[in-house]
Amino acid sequence: MPDVDGDSAARALQDGNVVERTKELDFEQRARLRSVRRVTMTLSFLRLMLRRLWAGTQPAGARAVAHPSAGTVALTLVGHATVMMTTPRARIITDPVLEPTLWGLPRARAAAVDPGDLADVDLILISHAHRDHLSLASLARLPRRATLAVPTGCAPLVARLGFEKVVELAVGQDLELKDVRVTAVPARHSGARGPFDRRRRGANGYVVRTGGRNIYFAGDTGYFAGFREIERRFSPDVALLPISGYQPAPFRDEHLSPLDAICAFEDLGARILIPIAHGSFLLSYEPLDEPLAWIQELARTRTPRLATALTVLAHGQTCLVR
Repeated sequence: MPDVDGDSAARALQDGNVVERTKELDFEQRARLRSVRRVTMTLSFLRLMLRRLWAGTQPAGARAVAHPSAGTVALTLVGHATVMMTTPRARIITDPVLEPTLWGLPRARAAAVDPGDLADVDLILISHAHRDHLSLASLARLPRRATLAVPTGCAPLVARLGFEKVVELAVGQDLELKDVRVTAVPARHSGARGPFDRRRRGANGYVVRTGGRNIYFAGDTGYFAGFREIERRFSPDVALLPISGYQPAPFRDEHLSPLDAICAFEDLGARILIPIAHGSFLLSYEPLDEPLAWIQELARTRTPRLATALTVLAHGQTCLVR
């Protein structure tokens, strides 16, 4: 019989440790992250917007990714939170956003994916309904035979696109397809489509299990106790963690700064950290190149393990996990 009291005590201790760590993270980042000063921050953001309009979009070379041999999965950063996972039998894409602009601003780097690979997609994972993660125009470019997995309350948003199979996954639910098993896991993030959306919509991360490897895709999330629970249940090998959208400081309620991502990675106990959601779109007040520079600085100075664990993928670049 399980020790219920022992489990409860362990979880209470874990939650307490996360609260303390959150306080430490807040303190450690206080000098770097600004609180809301409306006029100053607005002017700063306007400057960033004008630079983004002037700079245009850099092309990104896209090479076809072949299905790997048994026991291997190929991970390709398409751009923003769009990651392609290619297994021996399946091809998965997360939060596909392929358009050249977002809210009228050109993306800094074009989405990097081969058209033939897009036509080969079997499974699409949507983390939440925000427009930089659930893009109807991008979904329309994907094969309708693919299974489309969305959080609870999001199926009506994609109903008119004509996908043969749309599955709403609540946290804890599984989906199996070919050589892949996907489990929806919690995220600390709003699931609303926009500021005037009052419908109850979920927000998920996903653990993809294939070939004896567990890959955790966070979608969008703030730092929370769920990372330690994901480690306990799944022991992920690879963590795909977002590192932008954290400026000003209150944005960290729903987004990870690079330092938050490092601490989440440590909680997850993974051996590979791949930063995502950086360098594509201007989403908040930090410069586009700051998140990647910051996490690389942390990897050099924090612990020796981080220097080898951090795997930075350029748009269109692929790494093989064996």
